[in-house]
Amino acid sequence: MTLSDLSIKNPVFAWVLMFGLLLFGFIGFSKMGISQLPDVDYPVVTVTVSWPGASPLTMETAVADIIEDALMTVEGIQNIKSVSAEGTTAITIDFGLDKDINVALQEVQSKILQAQRNLPTDIDPAVITKSNPEDQPIMFSALYGSDDRRKMILYVRDYLRDAVSTVEGVGDIRLGGFVDPNMRIWLDRNKMSRLEITVEDVISAVRGQHLLTPSGYMEDGYKEINVNVLSELGNAKEFAELQIPSRRGESIFLPIKIKDVATVEEGLADIRRISRFNGELTANVGVIKQRGSNAVSV
Repeated sequence: MTLSDLSIKNPVFAWVLMFGLLLFGFIGFSKMGISQLPDVDYPVVTVTVSWPGASPLTMETAVADIIEDALMTVEGIQNIKSVSAEGTTAITIDFGLDKDINVALQEVQSKILQAQRNLPTDIDPAVITKSNPEDQPIMFSALYGSDDRRKMILYVRDYLRDAVSTVEGVGDIRLGGFVDPNMRIWLDRNKMSRLEITVEDVISAVRGQHLLTPSGYMEDGYKEINVNVLSELGNAKEFAELQIPSRRGESIFLPIKIKDVATVEEGLADIRRISRFNGELTANVGVIKQRGSNAVSV
């Protein structure tokens, strides 16, 4: 008996089946995510390691070669390639299609932890990621027009990023053309020579006094009061008033402050990458949607 014969002899069953297909089809269509690329984990793992200031040759010999040697024992690897640049190296590991990418990711993490003792001690922790087209930004927004680049960077970091990340369907935020704000201390060689202050004296003063540490608590009968010491400096004026306590390891009896040997200003880290829109410097906010969510609604 064919489906047509069954439907002719049982019309109620045919109507119920048709309405059921329409109902569940509508529910499935409304819950189905819309995206330009499919949510597929490729059998590719990327390891990114940063070491600020290191040359490409140093990154290759001291980082990439060691990690590649450690990863060669992972089962299922078909190809390993690395690209080293100034201060960073990216190692791409291709696995076979029959390899579970989640298991491969754990094995790569384990091998890198074992090779950690052979890597330089001052490098940044390795970032290990899977390759998935869903993890790429679906759109970029450019913020420009401000003459003060530092204020624009702070606005993106403290306000705009949080506002965009709380939108429903947004999984992560990627910043482009972003430079971390920092405090700049410009030393005056003539003033330092006159006061016999060295660069190490200034560095020691900043490290010893610009430090956030737990301060414990005070006991008052049956009460305990937490003690909060404001030991971190917040602006250029406070840094300028910072006192240099020692000179070449010996105590200084006359007060010498950082402003006596340097100029302090609030600036940005070294700019090695920029982003432009219509010829103007910008700060970009890239939106990465949540997996399975609707890219159109985001």
